[in-house]
Amino acid sequence: MRKFVSLLLALVLALPLALPFAPALAQADAVVSRLEAYNANLPAGYGNVSADDLVVELAESADLTIVDVREVDEYDGGHIEGAINVPIRTLAQNLDLLPDLDAKIVVVCGSAFRSAIGMTSLQILGYTDVRSMSGGMGAWNELGYATVTEPTEAEAGTAPEIDADVLAAVDAELSNLPAGYGGIKAEDLNVKLTEAAPDMLIDVRTPDEWATGYIAGATHMPLAELMSFAGDLPEDKAADLVIYCASGHRGNMAATMLRTLGYTNVLNLSGGIKAWQSAGLPIEGAAPAEESAEAASFSIETVLADTIAAMPASFNAVRAADLFTELEATPDLPLIDVRTPDEYAEGHFAGAINVPLTELTDHLDLLPAQDVSFVVYCGSAHRSAMATFLLDLLGYSDVRSMLGGFKVGADAGIPTSTDAVEAAAGTAPEIDADLFAAIDAYVKAIPAGYGTISADDLNVALVEAAPALVDVRTAAEVEQGKIEGAIAIELRDLMTAQDQWPQDKAQAIVVYSGENHRGAMAMVALQLMGYEDVKTLAGGLPAWAAKEYPVVTG
Repeated sequence: MRKFVSLLLALVLALPLALPFAPALAQADAVVSRLEAYNANLPAGYGNVSADDLVVELAESADLTIVDVREVDEYDGGHIEGAINVPIRTLAQNLDLLPDLDAKIVVVCGSAFRSAIGMTSLQILGYTDVRSMSGGMGAWNELGYATVTEPTEAEAGTAPEIDADVLAAVDAELSNLPAGYGGIKAEDLNVKLTEAAPDMLIDVRTPDEWATGYIAGATHMPLAELMSFAGDLPEDKAADLVIYCASGHRGNMAATMLRTLGYTNVLNLSGGIKAWQSAGLPIEGAAPAEESAEAASFSIETVLADTIAAMPASFNAVRAADLFTELEATPDLPLIDVRTPDEYAEGHFAGAINVPLTELTDHLDLLPAQDVSFVVYCGSAHRSAMATFLLDLLGYSDVRSMLGGFKVGADAGIPTSTDAVEAAAGTAPEIDADLFAAIDAYVKAIPAGYGTISADDLNVALVEAAPALVDVRTAAEVEQGKIEGAIAIELRDLMTAQDQWPQDKAQAIVVYSGENHRGAMAMVALQLMGYEDVKTLAGGLPAWAAKEYPVVTG
């Protein structure tokens, strides 16, 4: 009996000692789970919005909330009209001042350093449509946009229901931000690496970026996979960690995640590795100078940028009615049918030769010379847009794609025939070997379906596993309506807006335009740059609207 009582007493005495550990374990589990879920669904373009685009949105949308996370005196010195002020360290304590979890929010600060932290913190908490204004108020002021000094008083509402442990972790991360908000300058990091090296220097750029060179001693942990490396981080949560990316934005996202995970001594390199190199500091892992010079002779990104910049306003498209008129005046205008042989045999434009899209680079000797005008067509104008863009990249200076496809052309009066036309083989043009190899490899890997997705399938995908949507029409077209959630990047600006693309090249992307001529070209461009899962909306936005799927403005 005495033994039983002693055992019972021991259990009772031990119980209070065990209780405090249970919440701690639950908190760790909840926070880690939330960070893993967030890391798996990083926002398109890492949540950046330019000052120019924000001005347009503010003019068109009344339900956009601007949260200025600077200190009160900074805010009082001039801010965007309507912006509410919630200093960054108090953000998690004032969620009752913000709209609901699904509302549109843009976070602003002086340079975009604090706003990236604020944006990431809110996204971790579950806010679904939060972005950071690139360049901060410095960029806003430099562009000459108006500011006011009259404060906007935010009306307190009800804070959203958020897991208590997650909220506590985010509040601890924000309220304990050090002086300088966790930034470290390149020169100071160089001294630190020399005199008291951090426990870990972490590069969160993509593998392609890492391959261009990195800071000596860095460990590569791409942002899109950061939480998968949690087991490789120091066990000591007080460990000295320094993060960097290309320009500082992704570094701040990573630093915010690690602070939320409980690491208390995390710094982010201000300006990223670009600032490091601008300070004349060395990197490792880059190709030797002679190899770099040789590689510089060919860059698909450069070819794409030059080609898109030089395109006419039509983007090398021609309407069927205009082609009919042109053929009446110039009946010997070369026509290239890029459909399959079976499609061609069932009927084609009179005089057209057949060069299937997937064999395009094998038969350049059948095409007109690079400076001769000719027109490409297919069944719907999708394959012909792809072919036209690829030929443009290869140096063909006057090739166009007929909009609408074969049936539309036939309905417009263009003569048709079932008699095959045998093309006389000539001499293929001389093309840079690296450029030709890149285009040839691409053509031979074009999948069945040619990279299209129907409106019905896209509608399902947006519900079940949403891809990143990219609208490549002009701003004026986008103003008339777009698919909800789409990032607007005009095709003309595609190569100069790389910070707005999804940075993970495995991210599913759907590109669209109006009749989808431009959408097909943008798809090809992204695929050539290594994006692995890019499709384009068959029929473009008109096909989406024809199915009565929603189109939003603002």
